[in-house]
Amino acid sequence: MWFWGVLYGIGKLFPGPGRNKANTQRPIAALKGEHALMLAAARRGEVSAQYALAVCYAEGREMEQDYGEAAHWFAKAAEQGDANAQYSLGICHANGQGVGQDFEEAVKWFRRAAQQEHAGAQVSLGVCLQRGDGVWDSAGEAARWFRHAAERGDATAQVSLAACLQSGTGVRQNLAEAVEWYRKAAEQGVREAAFNLGKCYQDGNGTKPDEAEAFRWLMAAAEKKLPQAEYEVALCHHHGRGTAVDLVEAHQWIGRAAGRGYPGAAAEKEALDLALAEKEAAKRETEVVSAKESDF
Repeated sequence: MWFWGVLYGIGKLFPGPGRNKANTQRPIAALKGEHALMLAAARRGEVSAQYALAVCYAEGREMEQDYGEAAHWFAKAAEQGDANAQYSLGICHANGQGVGQDFEEAVKWFRRAAQQEHAGAQVSLGVCLQRGDGVWDSAGEAARWFRHAAERGDATAQVSLAACLQSGTGVRQNLAEAVEWYRKAAEQGVREAAFNLGKCYQDGNGTKPDEAEAFRWLMAAAEKKLPQAEYEVALCHHHGRGTAVDLVEAHQWIGRAAGRGYPGAAAEKEALDLALAEKEAAKRETEVVSAKESDF
């Protein structure tokens, strides 16, 4: 059975290079216009300006991207109690972006933001608790934070809680409840949740088996380019599970999964290549026989 990896949650704050490196240098060019005003306000201690300036540095919004400056101003706002800044600073420490990697610091800031009902921080704190990163591992406390955010509608928390319930990690195993949380996350567009929900319907885990419903959710995940979903959709088309047998469609989907290096996809593609070749040969033979019969 495939489970959602409950290690999901800690995001990468900065899209560019420089991860795991602290940048302590100030930018050479002076800030101008709106950014200069923002800097002045941040230096006066205005929390909203500190956070906004940190985001600008993090994303390089019309200014030189500077991870060290971003972490610096996130810290200033975090120390004044801003939950978004606390969460962002936690990510900086967890990923070593703009500061040295330090999971204990990350946990400290995730916890502070989580206590202020920041859903992203609650999920990331749960991840750290499950992995034992910067804190003694506690599957039970992790599941409680996932549930707290899930009940408030956070999709990442919902799928993480579902995985806990499905595997019995930190909570009593409850397959039926897992299905419902997967459904909530899937309806919010989380492709892994759609895949797991499809597998629940396919295997009858926590719900009655329903191949048509399984195919619907697996297709939803496959359309979002999830390799394992592409593989399963190919098998559905190949063997007629929840949809009609269609070797051409099966071949297209298995080709996508194989192209992403999904385990077993290359072998399945070879089997489909052979099946399509045999089908084409049988078709040509039938046409030849029909042509000979028409001559008489």
